[in-house]
Amino acid sequence: MLYARLWLAGLALMLANAATAQDALPLSPTSMTEAGSPSATDPCRLRLAPAPLIQYRGALSRGYDGDSNRVHTELGTLTVEHSGEACAYIVRIEPDAGPGKATLHSGGNSLDVRIEQAGRETSSGDNVVEVHGSLPRGQPQRRVKFQVSLPPGQRVPAGQYVGRLAVSLFESRDGGQELVTRQTVDVVTQVAPSVVASFGSDAQGGTKSMSVDFGALMKGQEKSLDFSVAANTPYSIDLLSENAGELRHEFTPNGIAYELRMDGQLVHPAAGTETTILQGSTSSQHRLDFMIRTDTALALAGKYSDRLTLVIGAD
Repeated sequence: MLYARLWLAGLALMLANAATAQDALPLSPTSMTEAGSPSATDPCRLRLAPAPLIQYRGALSRGYDGDSNRVHTELGTLTVEHSGEACAYIVRIEPDAGPGKATLHSGGNSLDVRIEQAGRETSSGDNVVEVHGSLPRGQPQRRVKFQVSLPPGQRVPAGQYVGRLAVSLFESRDGGQELVTRQTVDVVTQVAPSVVASFGSDAQGGTKSMSVDFGALMKGQEKSLDFSVAANTPYSIDLLSENAGELRHEFTPNGIAYELRMDGQLVHPAAGTETTILQGSTSSQHRLDFMIRTDTALALAGKYSDRLTLVIGAD
């Protein structure tokens, strides 16, 4: 009997939720008593502290994993700084190119991003979040929080993906809005290399071994075996044959030669040595074809077998 066994090499990424909230920074006990504090006639002054980078870490702090169906959100925190009289403000977060689709890029590849209110896992269609608030006299700053998420199931090549959000601060007064300042926030995530394989048509099927049974051996007999690979990075497929491409008798060194083809290409496995039979970089399906080459009419009776191992891994 001919056996074929697959060893899988793969990397997976899973992702975890970040807590979300919005809170006010406590008032400094000296802010109203120190010399040089604003007088009662100072107008309201608002500004945004420099916005931090948002690192999309994922559920296991390993970045984005397109094979996972888990939804992860990453918190973004902005600081509105204030002096003078009390006033109201609006902070607006949106894609750098304006309302609509938000993406992270790596070369010509992209990941969709959702911009959401903190604590809510639903996004408006235009990816715009507005946070309204007010600052009383003597309150020096307030934190504004929002969150970003990457929808699951996006299969993209491995690499670092970077996108940019626009953040605008408005002073709200007399029923209108006056732009105070605008800056950008970078969002970054890493998509790690991943290779998953299985016998059959589904690379996620998890079938790691299969048997090919020829029954009574005859010259010219043919059998086939399919396997699939899901990958986002370059990979190699190596083949190892226990008996160098020969079916070996169970009790003697007698053998019956067979022909092996991978996707129609003839393969010559060597005993005890891995032979690279294919290199790829995208998800794909493959077929192994076997044919008995030797005339078996005078072959010694008994069971004949070979064990093949496919080693599939990221380069």
